[in-house]
Amino acid sequence: MTEYDLLAAVRQRLAAGGQVGLFLDYDGTLVPIARTPEDARPGAALLHLLTGLAGLPAIRVVILSGRSLSSLQAMLPVPGLTLAGIYGIEIQMPDQSVVIRSDPPHLRPVLEQVKSAWAQLVAERPGFLLEDKGLAVALHARFADPSDADFVLPQAQSAAAHVISPAQFRVLSGDRFLEVAPATAYKGQTMEWLLDHYMSRDPLLIYCGDDDQDEEAFAVVRRRGGTPVVVGQGQHTTLATNRFGSPDALRGWLQLLEKVARQNHSLEDF
Repeated sequence: MTEYDLLAAVRQRLAAGGQVGLFLDYDGTLVPIARTPEDARPGAALLHLLTGLAGLPAIRVVILSGRSLSSLQAMLPVPGLTLAGIYGIEIQMPDQSVVIRSDPPHLRPVLEQVKSAWAQLVAERPGFLLEDKGLAVALHARFADPSDADFVLPQAQSAAAHVISPAQFRVLSGDRFLEVAPATAYKGQTMEWLLDHYMSRDPLLIYCGDDDQDEEAFAVVRRRGGTPVVVGQGQHTTLATNRFGSPDALRGWLQLLEKVARQNHSLEDF
């Protein structure tokens, strides 16, 4: 399916009175990967685009990210968005209510142990970033010396394995990246939960993401008859059926999507 075929499918669903569920990852999808999470700011144009999409009644826009909810709230102060942080452990609904799908007081002491062990491993090693998300702890090594990363990341994974319970936590890994998060921190599981509790009218599903954690959601989207879209030029095996080469390309397509949806909304008013 080409990007224009996908727009045609959106137009057809909206014309029939249906709903579109638009799920978007943030880093590497809506914005390029930056050196630190704080550097990946959205810019006025992206905020304007998301505001327009979220304001359309027939489109439900969900940002589903590994970031903490507080980070998403700071980056994306857009009315009407659903913000799902830490892969959907903490979710802000469009009415501003917040759902926490974990047990923070029970999990936090273990995360503190992981954080302490990792801090010792990367002490005085440049290029590493230890990120405390509240309900998860992540270690970024993208900008570390490759030999340092090859040494530290396996050591960090071993240290985490000594203190976490697989029944309560999962270890996520990626390109020079490691994270300990609650066992329910699966984007696929979050997709299922949102579709069952939040969306209605058999929505046309579109999910855009760029990494291994998004692949979990791609599987759900395909099973439910939607379209998974991978963003970027990565060569990893993917379940996606469509691709946009960069965040810029995705944003260009989202602008067209907004126009299509707004035209349909105008016809309904007429």
